[in-house]
Amino acid sequence: MGVKKYVEVAIVAAILIFIVSVTVYSGEIPPVSTIASESMTHSDYWTYGTMNVGDIVFVKKVDSVPGSIVTYVVGRETNYSTYGEFGNVILYKNPSGTTIIHRAMFYLTWNNSYPVIQGYHNQSWISLTRSYVVIYDVGFSHRNLVVYLSGMVNESGFITVGDFNLAYRGIYNSTLNAYEAADQNVGITNAPVSSVNIVGVAFWDIPWFGLIKLNILKAYGQWPYSNEVAKNSYYYLYTSIAVILLLAFFPYGKISRRKRSKKRVI
Repeated sequence: MGVKKYVEVAIVAAILIFIVSVTVYSGEIPPVSTIASESMTHSDYWTYGTMNVGDIVFVKKVDSVPGSIVTYVVGRETNYSTYGEFGNVILYKNPSGTTIIHRAMFYLTWNNSYPVIQGYHNQSWISLTRSYVVIYDVGFSHRNLVVYLSGMVNESGFITVGDFNLAYRGIYNSTLNAYEAADQNVGITNAPVSSVNIVGVAFWDIPWFGLIKLNILKAYGQWPYSNEVAKNSYYYLYTSIAVILLLAFFPYGKISRRKRSKKRVI
């Protein structure tokens, strides 16, 4: 077997091992989802360490809630962050069946119709009342987030927010000096996210390559967010594809034969 064949077999074997390992760890089939809109982005330009349109996100199944999911409130206390902000990003199905990829801000339960927030112990950056919660200085925009609770009495689950939605689309409440952006308040979903609706928690991603799938969907009129792709994303995608093709078709065999030929001449 030539050098090129060995390389090809090694690459195929590595890909298969990777797919099987990720699927087993994930517990989901398929173990991935593609980010189609800018609701979690942090910049107009593709930004390392954050979620961007076209990223392929790997998802781990969640068996119980709140379980291993770290919310923004808990993450801010423990300095645990993912994708450029405190807490985990979760995937869930909203009432229309759309998969939403947003950050878990806090886990809400109730005690005699009074809200209880997991991890809350009178922190100075949280204001909790019976009808709303305000979390101060949130995200890369450092906005205050208000979550209205009056329509969720005695309903438990995660309150979720898109990082971009809070930073750029939030509805301002001048009285509270805070922005309304929680999925449960702006019509993305109608209740706290319970275990029944959770797909999983994001734990890793591959940048850019989801744009291939999204552009196929666009050709069939099924991707309305093509204008939300971060700048430089296509450049990085094309460069990555070029490098992969170069490695795949590189003449390893010829180089090996030349080396052997030089040894014989010497």
